[in-house]
Amino acid sequence: MNQAVWVAAAVMTYELIKNDGATTTDEIALVQAEIQKRAQKLTSDNVESARISQHFNADHPKKIHNYLRQISGNKRRISYIGEFDGIKEKPEFEAFQEQSFITLVTGDKITIKELIDFHRNEYRLLFENQQLTEAEVDFIKIISHLEAYANERYKNPMSVQGNERDVYLAIRESGGAAVTELHKLANYFSRKYGLKNIGKSKWLSGGYDVVRRYLWNQLKYEEYEHVLTSVSIFAEKIGEDVQFRISVELDEKNAKEADYDQHHKILKKPRIEAPEYCYYIKTNNGSGNEISYETAEEAYKKVKEGTYKKVQLVYVLTHDQIQQQLLTNDQIYKKFDEAFRNLLTYYNLVVGKIKYMKTDVGEASLYEKNIVLYGPPGTGKTYYTVIYAVAIIENTTLEKLRAEPYEEVLSRYTVYKKEGQVAFTTFHQSFGYEEFIEGIKPVLDDEVSDQVRYKIEPGIFKQLCEQAQQLEISSLIPNQSFSTDTRIWKVSLGRRENVQTKRDCFENNYIRIGWDDLGANIADETEFPNTSVKKIISDFYDEMSIGDIVLSLGDQKHIDAIGIIKGEPEWLEQVDYYKRSRKVEWIAKDIWEDVYKSNQQTNLTLATVYELKKINREEINQLILRYAENKRDDLEIEENKKKYVFIIDEINRGNISKILGELITLIEPTKRLGAPEQMKVQLPYSKSEFGVPQNVYIIGTMNTADRSIALMDTALRRRFRFIEMMPNLQVLEGINVEGIDIQKMVDTINKRIEVLFDREHTIGHAYFLNLKKEPTMANLAGIFENAIIPLLQEYFYEDYSKIQLILGDNAKANNLKFILDTPVQMDNIFKAIPDVDLPESKYCIQKSAFQDSQSYIGIYE
Repeated sequence: MNQAVWVAAAVMTYELIKNDGATTTDEIALVQAEIQKRAQKLTSDNVESARISQHFNADHPKKIHNYLRQISGNKRRISYIGEFDGIKEKPEFEAFQEQSFITLVTGDKITIKELIDFHRNEYRLLFENQQLTEAEVDFIKIISHLEAYANERYKNPMSVQGNERDVYLAIRESGGAAVTELHKLANYFSRKYGLKNIGKSKWLSGGYDVVRRYLWNQLKYEEYEHVLTSVSIFAEKIGEDVQFRISVELDEKNAKEADYDQHHKILKKPRIEAPEYCYYIKTNNGSGNEISYETAEEAYKKVKEGTYKKVQLVYVLTHDQIQQQLLTNDQIYKKFDEAFRNLLTYYNLVVGKIKYMKTDVGEASLYEKNIVLYGPPGTGKTYYTVIYAVAIIENTTLEKLRAEPYEEVLSRYTVYKKEGQVAFTTFHQSFGYEEFIEGIKPVLDDEVSDQVRYKIEPGIFKQLCEQAQQLEISSLIPNQSFSTDTRIWKVSLGRRENVQTKRDCFENNYIRIGWDDLGANIADETEFPNTSVKKIISDFYDEMSIGDIVLSLGDQKHIDAIGIIKGEPEWLEQVDYYKRSRKVEWIAKDIWEDVYKSNQQTNLTLATVYELKKINREEINQLILRYAENKRDDLEIEENKKKYVFIIDEINRGNISKILGELITLIEPTKRLGAPEQMKVQLPYSKSEFGVPQNVYIIGTMNTADRSIALMDTALRRRFRFIEMMPNLQVLEGINVEGIDIQKMVDTINKRIEVLFDREHTIGHAYFLNLKKEPTMANLAGIFENAIIPLLQEYFYEDYSKIQLILGDNAKANNLKFILDTPVQMDNIFKAIPDVDLPESKYCIQKSAFQDSQSYIGIYE
């Protein structure tokens, strides 16, 4: 077990530094429960939580080994080799053990020897060179200073005597400490996010006679220092309340109209959906800031109308909220770090570091291209993918859809899914590149034959991307419709020396192929001269669809016509040969377009009909649109402006490197098709070029109880916008089951979980929503017995003493306890008391408690 604990902590640290670029002690902090879980996978021995917190903790009085150092609460870091002069810093490994491989979360492997070398060298140097520092900000000093002295008169202590001097000395010391702490936070953010801390406030007013009611630091990118928008951090006293604020703000003193226009690019992105984020509005008629939770679209409209002069996006955390949520210093910092990272994306938009592009696919979208909804189980992540998908497709706000009955939104979602605008999948450990992008799949030649052949099949994501690139083809003729899943076919119209057949096809708007001797009707019994002919006839009859694109062969590198299939197969009695035909609307005839490069530098062949799977669809689309502008008879052809949504449930459960492969780069907005830095890759099986269209949006969901967001693949985290979804207890307001306040009960449980574990393992509101319709004891008992208790058993590894604390059983009468503890009678079990550590109590789930309302009330009272 000793080896398992050290290896688990060492691997987790290696992943944080190598994959996530961790640079501070806060960022390499390991949650004790995660170490325990990882270690348990490496050994058959029982890895006990107490041993990690005591025996392996160098800062604990009962330490046995110096493997870990305590950072705070349940956070640990691994000791670097040499920190305790080599004394019990790591377990001893045999030579053969050092060659053993450990699998990383990325799927890569590392030997234990490589792990030891990393900790002996690179990890140790981080500490010795003091590159690894912690943002140790004392937020209470800032709060205490503003509460005690904001707006107070001040004098130079050297100009007064006695007690009065002591008072002003205390103010000076307090003010200096508060400014220093806020400056520490700003400097930390400047280092972490590559910004320059260009200014900080003093704690005294300009006249040096009044203590400021607010402190601030202003951060910008050095190369954009001339831009008047910044990300600023405030600590301020408003009335009697103290609050912290992070703001994307505009310096109005020197701002001109162009500066306001540039600043208000923040309104091209929707406001972050959380109560801590709001707009500070300055109207043209008022002087102060008004708080607003309106949509970005509404605010932008009022700016254009002249109602609003300036809009700032802010994050606010009040002292009252800190007290109510019992936030620790570390938790306050984490909230600020997340908020700063979120607001930085808006600042990037203003300075042009990231363009929020208005693409060629219709209206500019209100939403990011790649989103992950993350949070504890039962917080409605999968539920909300429906709302997000419909909002993206309809380019409307979440607020508007939330105001509608969910059933109506779901109904539209179902229609979009049926029409191919939404695709849904769930990642799992067996899911791979072949299912997601493309792979080689076995197929039977027909239903009665055992002959197997192999076919390159597109994966679910590639299929959606191909559909998103389809041209929109519609008919002006009533009752005529076209397939939305268009394919591109090459056809040879007659032999090269027989130009009459091609001319006839061009003039009469059809395509014709031969093998007339097989007869007009092709059946299962039809005998084909060879498999090639069978494949051609099958493609012509069964695979081609109305709306597909046909390119007429000119020579090996050129095409001489482009058409759209309009009809089903027909038999032409009036012609002498090449009697099999399909109606076609010719977009262009008698042209000479080189498609060699578009077809992956592959020559066109003489085969009569075959699908062009390698051809660059984007380039063919542009070719069609160019010719379609000059000739549109009864067809409307235009670029696809629809939005497509790909939903990945449980995105963190798959091996991202294995599934996405090269796609991890292509999904970036700046690397998508049509972007200035667009990228394409050649796929390994089909050898075709592939890129991700601008009108494809990806929504993932992630259960933080399965894997902390901090352990996600770094490449994935950088390319997705993460939206936290925590339990929303307001939706449980008013639910009462036989006197049990469900909202209060769940809130109490979650507060205890946050203390004993972390906020990522709280219990979601969705578990209890069914009580709105059926507020019965039987229903509540079923939820607790079948969902909540098993969840807590998983969280705490069946440490029933902690589960008792969560449920308040430690303070209940025995008949009310969900988890009943009874003393272990050693004499009744063992013949003699064994010389081993034995538990003093045993635990069992008391089912009668699930039917007693006092058992639930006892959780919160």
